[in-house]
Amino acid sequence: MLSRIGLYVACLSIILNCSPSWGYEKRGGTETDYAAIDEIEVQWQAAYGARDFEALADLYTEDGWVMARRRPAMRGREEIRDFFASVAEDTKLAVTFDVEEMEVIGRYAWNVARFALTYQSMSGEGPVHDFGRALIIYKKGDDGQWRIHRDMDTPTPDAADMTPPVPQ
Repeated sequence: MLSRIGLYVACLSIILNCSPSWGYEKRGGTETDYAAIDEIEVQWQAAYGARDFEALADLYTEDGWVMARRRPAMRGREEIRDFFASVAEDTKLAVTFDVEEMEVIGRYAWNVARFALTYQSMSGEGPVHDFGRALIIYKKGDDGQWRIHRDMDTPTPDAADMTPPVPQ
């Protein structure tokens, strides 16, 4: 009986002390802030994989920026939507993130994350894998919703150990 109670207490302790699915270092903010920002990451991956670039752009502030490597900055939801649509032309996409740290300071938050990205040509050519790191700044709007405000990525060799996602 004692071992069953001990097992129950150990399992409960693990459940109650679990960090969010990302397992990243957190500074500042509340659990509600972290949960809302985690949800943006989940929605971003889903919209990207589904090629729903309108939904993807809506995750950014009206005056959001995307600063992708070797490209001019995209400013505002329309340019952001058009950029992702052009990148994905005739391509299936999948992306995964490994958030390493996040800090919330008032109405702003930022995270650093590694990412693995797979482009799969719809014509059946082999997949192309890309690995890198992103710096994302979030802003909490007057409506209380967190959105991506600035999004910058760069290739980095220390993300290449991530498992490449498979486009659906």
